[in-house]
Amino acid sequence: MRFWENPEFVRHARAELRPARALTAAVLALVICGLVGLSSWGSTERNNPQEFFKVFYLWIMGMQFVVLTFWCASACGHAISREREMKTYDFLKTTRLTATELMVGQILGVPILAYFTVGCTVPVSVLLGILAAYPLSTIFWTSVLLVALALFVSVMSLWASMQLEGTSARSIGLLIVVPIAFGFGFAESTFPGFGAISIFPALLQLYKSNADMVRTVPTFYGRPVSFVFFTLILYATLGGWFALMLTRNLKKDLDQIRLLSRWQAIGFAVFLNILFYAFLDPARIVPGGSYLYTGDARYLRVGPVSTLAVSVNALILFVIGIAMLSPHEKLKVWWRKHAAGESGYLSETGPPWPWLIPAAVIAYALLVGEALGLQGSISVDQWNLRGAAIELLVCLVFVTGDILFLQWISLMQLKRPVATGIFYLVLYYTAAIILASVLSIVSPEVSRFLLGLLTPFSVFAIEGSPSSAIQAGAWPGIYAGLVAQVGVILLLLRIVSVRLSRPAVVPVVSEG
Repeated sequence: MRFWENPEFVRHARAELRPARALTAAVLALVICGLVGLSSWGSTERNNPQEFFKVFYLWIMGMQFVVLTFWCASACGHAISREREMKTYDFLKTTRLTATELMVGQILGVPILAYFTVGCTVPVSVLLGILAAYPLSTIFWTSVLLVALALFVSVMSLWASMQLEGTSARSIGLLIVVPIAFGFGFAESTFPGFGAISIFPALLQLYKSNADMVRTVPTFYGRPVSFVFFTLILYATLGGWFALMLTRNLKKDLDQIRLLSRWQAIGFAVFLNILFYAFLDPARIVPGGSYLYTGDARYLRVGPVSTLAVSVNALILFVIGIAMLSPHEKLKVWWRKHAAGESGYLSETGPPWPWLIPAAVIAYALLVGEALGLQGSISVDQWNLRGAAIELLVCLVFVTGDILFLQWISLMQLKRPVATGIFYLVLYYTAAIILASVLSIVSPEVSRFLLGLLTPFSVFAIEGSPSSAIQAGAWPGIYAGLVAQVGVILLLLRIVSVRLSRPAVVPVVSEG
């Protein structure tokens, strides 16, 4: 189905582009262009018309990016939650339109007035760009980036709106703009390609700015690539994953949402790992393994690169664990089938924790592959693969316990179980760190033991410590923490099984 024939798109287009409203938006946009032109004329020299056109064009182009980005974030961030507030969401769930057709209609239709308003200024900006002597290729790729950014923000905001209720959805949609606006700091790090999540490096590179971030050359597996390419690739691939989550859950109630299937979650983890190693600039890895950083954020010592990879994968495991959490009803059905011997633990409707193990194994295999791929310039022994295996094991055990805790919380059928569970986890880890910090004043040995017992952070802290005595003193706490966490996992498994074993409560109807 062509998008302009999509009933959901037509519904929003008719509501937003009523003649009077569309005419008002077009006139207002052109009036603002005129005012910007007068301001630009007053700020440039009269005998330099090309400078005037350049300033005028840059202002209009900048306003197009700002208006379209924030408008799409606000409109799509409130789209689905507004349907729930107006009690019309059931129409979306029961319509014959597929989830993909609904998603396309929402992404293109909800902010249609924003596209129309900015579109009215596009002929003006193109003409100004030509008069300012900018190459047509530069003007073309600017327009491509503008559309790509609007679509990416719309997908992300609609994804956030799908999982939230009330007015908070609109604010969450606007918060999505923050990393897009300020993610350019990665351009001067060991992973310059991640700076392309912000639109600024690509635009500054297109217009040959002298900013420091533009002098940085991002690499894709060691090969230099432009920021424009990176930005488009990031928006397309990341947007594709979140669009997949939308199509899986757009017609489901909040308590039935499961963002990804088991294999999709593992694929997402592999994708994020591939991005991590693809954007790592080998030229910015320097010899040495005692400390994580070299004093210059643009360079990283080779030894702790594996530690950084493990810490990133710990976060990835936690994220995909949340994405795989099973709804209460489906987990209950799985438990009955499992008790009857009809379904195993590696089931699509079963608990998520067994799937964390293959995800961790694949992550470690990719780390080994990266070390082997760079052995021409960096020897494999400098990657500390043995230490990385221990770190990943510690993270896997703790993340498994955390995901089991979240699954148990979700069985309590609270209003926002995942958010509540994450709040409790943050509170626990914060309290553990504060307690360890206070005890470090009295007894550093006890503090290190407690940190290893209660959290996985100690295994990363010893990597950056040059003192062998400190490292030796921290290991007992780490080993004790592994044993304790395995006990917590077994306890949570028992609690979850007891919860699932409860018979359904059926109300008894009185005969009298």
